[in-house]
Amino acid sequence: MMLSRFISLFGVLAGASVTVRKTGQGPTGYEVTFRYENATASSITIGSGLQPFTDLYHATPFGSARFDPRDYQPGWFFANYFGPPWDLPYQMMNMGNGSWVYTTPLPSGTYNYAYLVDCLGNTTCDIDSGKYVIDPDEPPFLNVQGDQTQSTFQVPFDPEFQYDPDINVNFDYALPVDEAHRGTVHNVNYTSPGSVHPAQDVHDFVIYLPYGYNNVTNRKYPIMYLSHGGGGDAQDWQNLAQASHILDRLILEKHIVPTVVVMPSFYNIAPEYKQVYGSRNPPAVAPSAPVVRENYMKYLMPFVEKTFAVSTTPSERAFAGLSLGGRLTYEMYINATDYFGYFGIFSGATFGGPGSYVNASMIAAKPALRERGIFTSVGLYDFAFDDIRGLEAAFQANAVPFLGRVVPFGYHAWNTWQDCLWFFGRKALWKSLPFKVNAIVSTQL
Repeated sequence: MMLSRFISLFGVLAGASVTVRKTGQGPTGYEVTFRYENATASSITIGSGLQPFTDLYHATPFGSARFDPRDYQPGWFFANYFGPPWDLPYQMMNMGNGSWVYTTPLPSGTYNYAYLVDCLGNTTCDIDSGKYVIDPDEPPFLNVQGDQTQSTFQVPFDPEFQYDPDINVNFDYALPVDEAHRGTVHNVNYTSPGSVHPAQDVHDFVIYLPYGYNNVTNRKYPIMYLSHGGGGDAQDWQNLAQASHILDRLILEKHIVPTVVVMPSFYNIAPEYKQVYGSRNPPAVAPSAPVVRENYMKYLMPFVEKTFAVSTTPSERAFAGLSLGGRLTYEMYINATDYFGYFGIFSGATFGGPGSYVNASMIAAKPALRERGIFTSVGLYDFAFDDIRGLEAAFQANAVPFLGRVVPFGYHAWNTWQDCLWFFGRKALWKSLPFKVNAIVSTQL
């Protein structure tokens, strides 16, 4: 039954593979080759998460250049582009006998992709079309088949060909560390009355356990909850952003102490918020931030504290999230202030305007709002830019210490949120409080 559902959503899967090869030559020093076998297709585009590029001089919040990476110049970066799939540069070549190949240089970064079959012209090629194919040789990290729809690979940075003095686009912090220092990542199901996925009254989360977890008797680890955004799920951070690699490196380089990280899902906590992840038609309604907070604090967090060796000290608890997860983080800051010591608000969207931000009367009623470790971060070209800037203005007006960062290459996209997590760990998480008031970190260090 599950297999038939999977095939109906994504089409019949044939063999495919991706290789990343160091060339030592321009334009990037690396090239990526995609191979896919399909004897009946008339065209195949590599898309879904693989997008064109832009640079600092052709980027605005409303659009970007659509540069082909085969013409790569130092300083180009991955940018959002929401055009039809036939406008993408990644058209595979039919080599005969059903063998399709595409080779391209790519710069440093984490890339997500799927194969779009027969999608040239004005053709529907969404997840429900039967023409959207997940690479079976590079399966996504997931809990239930169909919950993730993109595969992932990483390209390293080559300073000889990719360095640009105007912008640092080195994403090697998302490469895996040596095996001896890697943590582990697990899907966990737990009882959550009213939840509807992955089963009735069962919900799920992803947990990262740092290297050496539980090697020391009675050790309690600091814990961070890390939320996805609208339309996402618990596996997003690991599948689309290589979160465990980033966390491994933060720990290995001693930016943070070994930390347990829980990546939950806020959809499916009740029937009215049911998200069928293999289909976005119709999209699920996201629960409001207060509803999620109440659910997590009633079911998720007690389960985590009972099951895993994590601290129950507020100064060793953190909450962070992207987009709607950033809005949820703000909710935790305002209404679970005494539970958490640190907050990371990444591209936090839909705060509701200046009247809904922290203000003097709120601080007078709860002075602890000035005593937390707050980190805000947003892309320069992110549609949530004004939301974050409005929140930061409220912090400044009310003398609330925080650290803020503008990601110089950032759209509302995963490379922005990788940067957010990396700098949250480097500059804010578990660091001494209070932060210097209104200290803005706006360049990539």
